Amino acid sequence: MRILSLIAILLIITSTCFSQIQISFPKDRSVFQRNNQNTSVVNISGNFDGELDKVEARLVPVKANQGVLTNWVTIATKPEGGYFVGTLQGQGGWYTLQVRGWLNESIVAQGLVSRVGIGEVFVVAGQSNAEGVLDYGAKPSLDDRVNCFNYRVQDNLWDYPYFSSFSHIETNTMVGPKGQGSWCWGELGDYLAQRLNVPILFLNAAYGGSSSENWYSSALGKPTKNAFHLPYIGGAPYSSLRISLQFYASYLGIRAVLWEQGEDDSETTEDNYYNNIKTVIERSRIDANKNLSWVISRTSLNDFAAVHVNHGVIRAQNRIISNIANVYEGPYTDSIQIPRVEGVHFKNLGGNNDGISALAKAWNTKLNDSFFDKSIPFLSSSLITLQASCQFSETAKLSLPSNFESQRWSDNSTGASLTADNGSFSVVARDNHGNYYFSNTVNVKGLAPSIVPFATTKRNPNFCEGSNTELITNDTHYSRFRWNTGETNKSITINTSGIFTVRGINSLDCFSPPSNEVITRVLALPPKPNIIMSSGPTACEGATITLYASGFGKSFWSTNDSTGSLMFTKPGDYSVSVKVRDENGCVSVNSDVAKISIKPRPEQPTIAQIGAFSLEAEQMTEKIDAYEWRKDDAFLTTRASIIKSAKPGFFTATAVKNYQLATNQILGCRSIPSKAFSFIPNTEIKNLVVYPNPVTDGVVYLEAREDLSDLIFTVYNTSGKFVYSTLVPSLTERREINLSFLQDGKYIIRLQNSKFSESKSIWIER
Repeated sequence: MRILSLIAILLIITSTCFSQIQISFPKDRSVFQRNNQNTSVVNISGNFDGELDKVEARLVPVKANQGVLTNWVTIATKPEGGYFVGTLQGQGGWYTLQVRGWLNESIVAQGLVSRVGIGEVFVVAGQSNAEGVLDYGAKPSLDDRVNCFNYRVQDNLWDYPYFSSFSHIETNTMVGPKGQGSWCWGELGDYLAQRLNVPILFLNAAYGGSSSENWYSSALGKPTKNAFHLPYIGGAPYSSLRISLQFYASYLGIRAVLWEQGEDDSETTEDNYYNNIKTVIERSRIDANKNLSWVISRTSLNDFAAVHVNHGVIRAQNRIISNIANVYEGPYTDSIQIPRVEGVHFKNLGGNNDGISALAKAWNTKLNDSFFDKSIPFLSSSLITLQASCQFSETAKLSLPSNFESQRWSDNSTGASLTADNGSFSVVARDNHGNYYFSNTVNVKGLAPSIVPFATTKRNPNFCEGSNTELITNDTHYSRFRWNTGETNKSITINTSGIFTVRGINSLDCFSPPSNEVITRVLALPPKPNIIMSSGPTACEGATITLYASGFGKSFWSTNDSTGSLMFTKPGDYSVSVKVRDENGCVSVNSDVAKISIKPRPEQPTIAQIGAFSLEAEQMTEKIDAYEWRKDDAFLTTRASIIKSAKPGFFTATAVKNYQLATNQILGCRSIPSKAFSFIPNTEIKNLVVYPNPVTDGVVYLEAREDLSDLIFTVYNTSGKFVYSTLVPSLTERREINLSFLQDGKYIIRLQNSKFSESKSIWIER
């Protein structure tokens, strides 16, 4: 007892530390029919906020020895949508149902139903001594385990009846759907609970003043009238029993129908009564789709009738017990409390004259161990688990998992499915036999998962025009996602500015709340740069062409350089472009291509003396357009490769090669000056020099100390005969004369003008 009290105290204390699980099934004080092995299954459904990894449940006896404590059992794993449905098996007993929810290996939610039973469920049927009469001294149940459905309809019970919680049977408790007061059922419940040590629940479908004919006709769907000639409506009185069996007993299960009726059949023959009740039993079994156990009391006493005790009715009741399978003997009530105060109904008058209490004892005697061993109980029907889907929208569609003959939702709609954007809904459905099945409750707002995914970027959310960034969610709780762009991948590529969020999608196709916002911004590229040159696009080796990029930012040249400027000094033709990167890291488009050329300088010339007064600048490989000569520190005007000097000095020559530019201008590139050549003319030579002599290759060279002009070169043989003559315009530089046409031999040459005349002898030898 102390252990159970401690559990209750701890539950109260700790319940304030956790979120609450709202348990919709079972209802408080529900008693579920046990099987003959003293076990049953408790159907459990509930709702919760947030997320749970699993839901566990257990049964804790309300008092010591009133049941067997169960272990915590997992009844739902990874429930989604804010609801769960499960079952828990237990032994007969009176329990507190405890439910707890786990998340990340911690208990985060709890709920309980303070009273839940696994025991015996009975449906009472008949007339007023079954229905009960108020203010006749009925006693309340003294055992907490005796319960009923505390509600009474005034006329008849309609399909889809009222359903709420159950109650302990007090004196004036209405043992629904038709019973009045505790009558004998509270005391009978005490006897059974004490003897069987399980909770008891009664449903009462009896109708005062009803005859077997009323039950028979209404069971067949025929109209019938009571003893006062008033018509029963809505299929009563049988409809009350039918709906109790199909509705309440489907939820709870049932052991048997307890039948007490016969007082209003004083003129009914034995056969008629037998056939009437036989038909009612058969119809009840068809409607419940179960081979229901019935317990038939032997009852006929009515002091208001001409025949007070109808022995034919008693015989018919005994025949029913003997001839119809799974029908058991109830108490003989005609001998109880004789005489009765008002001729029919039992009444507790005190002392030894408590008729209602005697009736309870009589029923207890007949509901003995043999009855419980032989009768066939039926356990509760399974709960319907609603199929829920948000269909990737903000509304939810709830539907049944299979086809039923009819259904009614908690909002009174009757379609096979229901669509809503808020509210809590459940359904009661009927099969082709008319039996009712109950569903779990779904809170539409609870379908959406509560875990908020996290969105981030794999790259900088501020990216340059023409580029992109990648958004990603690393949330492991979901396997499906939807971004506010409509994309459904775990990562998406974004190339625009905007605000982006992602939602997780659970197995119900419901969206989680949106993630954190990820803001992206497209950064403008720097303007297209221009290339600025320090000089023209063409230069000679030895000069430098420097390129600059317009604008601000770091320059990146097509040459793979990233300097602020780019210098070219080596000979070659170059095509160069540049792009710039700003402080945001954005890179412009390439500039227009700039073409530059560094022309190679000519090779360094050498100077050789090729005559008495002649120097020649020479190149090894290339052709030169001109030479620039320098004597000592003075530039000479001649640009020929050969120069003449009659005076000594230090001479240098610089080779010049010309390039035509696109502008048709000429660029002259100069070599490194030659090494200085020291020239000392031969002072012995007065004026004219002819060489070589002898001439071996037919070519002779002329030089003169003075700059002579308008000369005639004449050749004579040794006999003085004229051989050849040519004009020599000037001797400002060495002249070459081709005499290869002359035969070998000695010749006299003469060079003269108006002011000068000199002759020389030469030999031609080949």
